[in-house]
Amino acid sequence: MTQNNTNWLFESETIRFLRENEDKEPESFLLSKALANKGWDTRLLVRQLKGIKTAKQKFPTFYQNSHIIYPPTVSLEQASSEVTARFKASIIKAGKTIDLSGGMGIDTYFFSLQCKEMIYVEPQQELLEIAAHNFDALEAKHIQPLCATAAEFLENYKGHSDLIYIDPSRRKEGKRLSNYKDWEPDVIGLKPQFWKAANHILIKLSPMTDISAVCKELGEVKEVFVVSDRNECKEVLLQLEQGFTGEPHVHAVLLQSGEERQYSFYASEEQSASPEFRDPLNYLYEPDVALLKAGVFKKIGIDYQLKKIQAHTHLYTSEQLQESFPGKIFQIESVKPYSKSNVASLIEKGKDFHVLTRNATVTTEQVKKQFKLVERGNRYLIIFKGGNGESIVVKAVRLK
Repeated sequence: MTQNNTNWLFESETIRFLRENEDKEPESFLLSKALANKGWDTRLLVRQLKGIKTAKQKFPTFYQNSHIIYPPTVSLEQASSEVTARFKASIIKAGKTIDLSGGMGIDTYFFSLQCKEMIYVEPQQELLEIAAHNFDALEAKHIQPLCATAAEFLENYKGHSDLIYIDPSRRKEGKRLSNYKDWEPDVIGLKPQFWKAANHILIKLSPMTDISAVCKELGEVKEVFVVSDRNECKEVLLQLEQGFTGEPHVHAVLLQSGEERQYSFYASEEQSASPEFRDPLNYLYEPDVALLKAGVFKKIGIDYQLKKIQAHTHLYTSEQLQESFPGKIFQIESVKPYSKSNVASLIEKGKDFHVLTRNATVTTEQVKKQFKLVERGNRYLIIFKGGNGESIVVKAVRLK
């Protein structure tokens, strides 16, 4: 992709067309003779429309710039969101950073706002050219784009940086790779080369990652960040420090509506915690997914003066409201043993209920279908195993 064959994208007529049609189905313009007669590349135009639709929600800073070129869909999907990219940038303290998984360049751009020198490494020439153009459009002047694989770059790099960032590919030939030893590049195998090039490494992993297994295999993991955005787990980040031999400090990071909350702990603290168990009292609490993925099931209840429902039911309860709890909070209206007749009695005055099933013998979909429930409003049916192992149904109102 050269500048000559993309200049038309930034003419006022094209920009106006893209903005006026950003909410329409992009594919509908693919065979447009009227657009083709203007000399416009309809395939590239459709790609731009897809990118604009994605960027509007996922990376608004790029969306607001009319001179951004968007890559193919797969690169859009793989790119970090602006929210998580900004968070990653906030935790680095580096004068010089290397992004070995360049891609669309979202992470690179936000890293560059926090450091003096930034190197972007990407093996695909077209993707590199798109990213380089976008960095110029965003006036990010101190980013140096290099076309190479991570291994090639490390083999030839003679300098030293403060931080290497890498987001290994977890797919091969369209299939998801579940074993971290199969990721590309081979993070574990390349670790000696990483340390020759930098003092710190930041690795982005899938939310499906077995955190303890990867930390054990890698070693030198100083911090773990489990990041959620609006109660959806987005990323697991491992920060390595050369020569570190201590226990990783784990941070559950909750991002929502422009705000950030963190809950930090060590695995040894979680292992030694002894929660108190109780059946439901006045309020019920469910931790944010970042806390659950981080593996804090006992200590969180103790820290917020809550009782745990059951060892394998990760719900908590209290008599007094704990408003600052990092997760969902419900006010309990009724508690009954789970049965068809009891559920029917709880919903007799309406069918508008959300359903949650946790450590239960039934699924959410089964309950919704059986009782013809419509998920709207703030009323909930919550079904789970209590302290005696029997299922309980709670009727509650969500407060947060």
